[in-house]
Amino acid sequence: MPPSRRRIPFPFLACLLPAVLGLLSLWGCGNGDADKEKAAASQPVAVMVAAQKPVVADVPVYAEYVGRLAAKENVDIRARVEGYLKERLFTEGSVVKKGDLLFVIEPRQYQESLQKARAELARQQTLLSRAQVDFTRFEKLYKQGAVSRDEYDTKLTRQHELEAGVTSAKSAVETAERDLGYTRISVPITGRIGKAFVNVGNLVGKGDNTLLAEISSTDPIYVDFSISERDYLELVKAMQAGNGGKAQDFPLTLILADDSTYPLTGAADMAERAVDAKTGTLGVRGVFPNPDGILKPGQFGKVRVLLENRKGALLVPQRAIFDVQGSKSVYVVGPGNKIEAKAVTLGGSQNGSFVIDSGLTPDDMVVVEGITKVRPGAVVKVASPSAKDGGGKE
Repeated sequence: MPPSRRRIPFPFLACLLPAVLGLLSLWGCGNGDADKEKAAASQPVAVMVAAQKPVVADVPVYAEYVGRLAAKENVDIRARVEGYLKERLFTEGSVVKKGDLLFVIEPRQYQESLQKARAELARQQTLLSRAQVDFTRFEKLYKQGAVSRDEYDTKLTRQHELEAGVTSAKSAVETAERDLGYTRISVPITGRIGKAFVNVGNLVGKGDNTLLAEISSTDPIYVDFSISERDYLELVKAMQAGNGGKAQDFPLTLILADDSTYPLTGAADMAERAVDAKTGTLGVRGVFPNPDGILKPGQFGKVRVLLENRKGALLVPQRAIFDVQGSKSVYVVGPGNKIEAKAVTLGGSQNGSFVIDSGLTPDDMVVVEGITKVRPGAVVKVASPSAKDGGGKE
């Protein structure tokens, strides 16, 4: 007989069904919460940044260029005659004045040469005087017919020869006097003298003009720098627009190697005749007063140039600018608080901010803090910038 089947009572099934449905319901709810958590995790986290609109103001626009200082005058002190160096009459590194005696070369041989030249001049002058007397006498006799034409011509030729001899002797005296003068070497310009290249007792001037020392003028002093062709054109336009185009209305400021500002302003002195085709820059020379001798030739510094006084300029903090493959850009907060990158053109600097020539509008929200944390397309939360301009840390 087939095995008997046990039947589960209906009331028991009725009690079990609600429990099974509850378990299924709990399992379904658990999966929904997990899906929500995954969806939330996939959403980008908004980065906190500080942003502000460009400042609109009337500002003077400056540009800075690396410059090198140079003396207005540089003079090499050289021996122009041969001899032993007898004296050195200055302190190395000191300021010397025009006309001061610097070196003395042993003068004895040149004094003797001058004495001989003067003696020869005196002898030639004596012979010429005698020849002139003879010629005067023969000239009278020739007119009277007492002497021949040949005798007259001989006396005339002799007089001309002696006149030439006197001229030559005078030239020799002048040469000897000049050579003797070269044994005393004086300062040609007022300036600072460097070290002596030759010691007392050394033979100088033999075969060449031995370099003895160098002198550089100190006041004023030049600074050479190069500006871009674009900045040059802006400067020319600004100079033509006001005050008759005077360079003094666009002063130069010199920033030294320790970032201190030189207290005296300078002015553009000259510009090169042509733009350098290789670099696209124009060489400019500025001149600065240097009464205390603080500035020295060979120093490097930054020259701050006033390019123009711009009306309604857009200014953004310097820290908001970044470089992308040689082009300057800023991040702005676009629709939906998403970051956009905008290329900009800079037009100079002013108190830690850059003037924007193109690429921005006055209503753009420019990211000024946190630019290293975002990329184009990122969603951000916008906060106000730090109270201290330029002080925001990223």
